[in-house]
Amino acid sequence: MTHPRPDRPKQQDSQSEEQDDPLFFYVPEAQWGEFCQWYKSSFTISKEEISKLVGHAVDERDPVGLITFNCAEQFMMYCKAARFRDTDRQARVLATDSPKEKKRLGKETVGFTAESWDQVKSAVVEAGNIAKFGQNPHLGRKLLDTGNRLLCEAASRDRVWGI
Repeated sequence: MTHPRPDRPKQQDSQSEEQDDPLFFYVPEAQWGEFCQWYKSSFTISKEEISKLVGHAVDERDPVGLITFNCAEQFMMYCKAARFRDTDRQARVLATDSPKEKKRLGKETVGFTAESWDQVKSAVVEAGNIAKFGQNPHLGRKLLDTGNRLLCEAASRDRVWGI
């Protein structure tokens, strides 16, 4: 016959509390970095889906096809440029490998208005994350393993997405 150890309930309580605690992430290299927009993860989204997100064709010359992105930040900044028909920025965002440069290019989007971007930005980020975690099984498992924990981007200087 076995008896539970007296410290067992405390461990279980501690573990269940941990499972309910928010999960904070910030940079790709740190713990939980997979949830960062800058985390390197290849995924593909159709031009048609992107066009629906931004409200018009993203490529008038070739409106059908797929675009592969190397991180969620690239997808978001591409969509931001596309929303405002800044085809030069769209191309430059796709051409750079640096997430920091992608963010800078997004901030320089010609014709940008917060009011217009606010209408679509959440749907854009959601679509990017669905593709990122859905097309990369190891990332999808990591996301599912978080259970019901609240995921928080701990970027104090990001007034839009950070906390």
